[in-house]
Amino acid sequence: MSYTISVTEISSLTIARRLKMVVERLFKQAVSITQHEVGDLHLVQQANTSVIYKDRGIKVVADKNELLAVASHALIREFLGELPLGETVVTYQQEQRILMIDMARKYFSKEILLQFIDSMALAQFNYLQLHFSENEGFRIESEVAPEIVSDEHLTKNEIREIILYAQQAGIEIIPDFDSPGHLKQILRTHPEWQLQKKQEDGTLERDPAALNICDPEAIAFILSIYQEYAELFADSTYFHIGGDEFVDFDQIEAYPELRAYAKANYGEAAEGIDTFVSYVNQVIETISQWGFVPRIWNDGFFRLNRSEQIKLATNVEVTYWTKWNQHMAPVATFLEKDYTIINFNDNYFYYVLGENAGYSYPTYDKILDGWTPEMYAQQQVMTQLTPQLPGVALAIWCDRPEAQDTQVVWENMSYLLFAAMQKLTTVFADQKQIETIVKTYFH
Repeated sequence: MSYTISVTEISSLTIARRLKMVVERLFKQAVSITQHEVGDLHLVQQANTSVIYKDRGIKVVADKNELLAVASHALIREFLGELPLGETVVTYQQEQRILMIDMARKYFSKEILLQFIDSMALAQFNYLQLHFSENEGFRIESEVAPEIVSDEHLTKNEIREIILYAQQAGIEIIPDFDSPGHLKQILRTHPEWQLQKKQEDGTLERDPAALNICDPEAIAFILSIYQEYAELFADSTYFHIGGDEFVDFDQIEAYPELRAYAKANYGEAAEGIDTFVSYVNQVIETISQWGFVPRIWNDGFFRLNRSEQIKLATNVEVTYWTKWNQHMAPVATFLEKDYTIINFNDNYFYYVLGENAGYSYPTYDKILDGWTPEMYAQQQVMTQLTPQLPGVALAIWCDRPEAQDTQVVWENMSYLLFAAMQKLTTVFADQKQIETIVKTYFH
């Protein structure tokens, strides 16, 4: 049998080519693409609309940015025999559906990342966050500082291929380079830029993962790395700059350089936390000037046991992952201060290899039965999803990289993406049906 995909706008041809692969894999049919309105699947771009019409064929009318997702939704429901005749309106409770991959602690090949993109596109996720620098590895070729790069890494040309493939799948890449903490891999080659911590006996010892943000040379070096990858990911809207777990924020007084610098530069009332916030603000401003929307993790800001003299810049978005510490600011604090917040709920969406740090692997049933889009970490439930809360994210963290190989991680995450999507829109499927979709599509 043959299947025809037709498009009204020539700009929909890329989307049609992607859907051709979906039809061939799911329905095992040969597919042709035409620009005439005669197709079994007809694609029409129209702003502020996401509608499926089924009669003798299927017509999908949607905004250009959601056309691929809505058409994939239609094909999945048709595959399951559950796409009703007539009109079906498709709404996504979250505009941004994100998968984050820690490709720094564990090497992910270009090929496996392309497989993740295929799974994401089928499950209607539209952002892939690549966390490429960590204490245990730095995984993208660098010309600015080749000494920091892990032996196993992706070349810049491989990254360009991934970016292009993602774009064709309706997915945007979010680069993720974390500082001023999580820098052991970089600072092992530059120990002179490690921050010093005061020990119980009064001696000073270098912290292998924390940048001395009182040193202008250290800051300039890190900013040069940001610039290198700002150029590589120039097509991206967002750039995640980290800011989490720099030091133990409850013991920041143990870092005398931070305190001395704060008092010298921001006044006698200032403390070490102000040096930290000032550094983050500097990175935010720099990234913003390069045309990105910067993002940070939540745990170091507006802490309940701190009183900052330097306030976090307003032109940044917050990826809220946890409130495991009683002093961490709740979601409500960031909402009151008008920050945009992305939901990285670590209770449901943190896939931590080796189940490190007390985490257990998320499951399809746990997401489906326990989580709702209004639910943030530690059971913080919002009354409604406003424009300040535009996105949700699943995260793969490779704390114990040897615990699973990348193929196993990909397969398990493929089911979790669908579990989350079923809570974000209407997909009539159970786990067995999702397993059928994944196995049919990828095997």
